[in-house]
Amino acid sequence: MDFSDWHAARARALFTVLAERHNLRMRGADAGPDYLELELPVQYGLRIALRLVWARDTLSIRSDLFAAHFYLDADPEAETRFIETLDGLVHGDIRLHLFYWPRAKRPYKALLQRPAGEEWRTVYTWFRWLPWSPVAREEVWVNSRAPHLHVVGHA
Repeated sequence: MDFSDWHAARARALFTVLAERHNLRMRGADAGPDYLELELPVQYGLRIALRLVWARDTLSIRSDLFAAHFYLDADPEAETRFIETLDGLVHGDIRLHLFYWPRAKRPYKALLQRPAGEEWRTVYTWFRWLPWSPVAREEVWVNSRAPHLHVVGHA
């Protein structure tokens, strides 16, 4: 087993343990020597599909609403932050503050935020284009175990 096979096996084990921790089904097995992508589909306990991706030196959480990348080579705490972010999203401890352009169906910017006293602290910022784009609509989303998307409200 070469070094990249070891990383792929480690990533698959990590993704499997996280899915089991949250009692979530996982599907897909797109693997190569430097790439692995597994999907957590919409199900009880998860209101949006998430894709867990390992690509060489990066762990990522992706969805239609955002993508969060954690660089293993640049940050010794990247794996820990990846786990904490996924745990927070599934438990509802991290909310998504979403920004949309006029008539857009998908956000151009997402802030992943944790409560910090009376305010929200941004732990990750993702954007599709320029972060200073005009905001037409904002939405706040929090995962819940309810049988529908739990939208907290418009910001």
